[in-house]
Amino acid sequence: MKKITILVACGSGVATSTLAADEVKGVCEEYGITNYSLIKSSMQELTSAAEQADVVLTTSIYRGELDKPYMSVSAFVTGINEEKTRQKLGQLLKEMASE
Repeated sequence: MKKITILVACGSGVATSTLAADEVKGVCEEYGITNYSLIKSSMQELTSAAEQADVVLTTSIYRGELDKPYMSVSAFVTGINEEKTRQKLGQLLKEMASE
């Protein structure tokens, strides 16, 4: 299984990204993904931090261009559509791990 580096970004790079990162760990566990690392950043640092990541997750809307998979995980903070987000993220990470 290929190692996946997951970037979780939020406004400040501290509070909601930590909350979302914990949920991402749970999704990885649920989908049997063990070879991964998590990095956190603020939205301001996202572009440069994304260079080290395989997939980018944000807790707020990002309108910039990225040359890698990107997904909003605001559901992990709000609780709205959380299950759907968990499934979508699980599928994405599973695909990436098996590449």
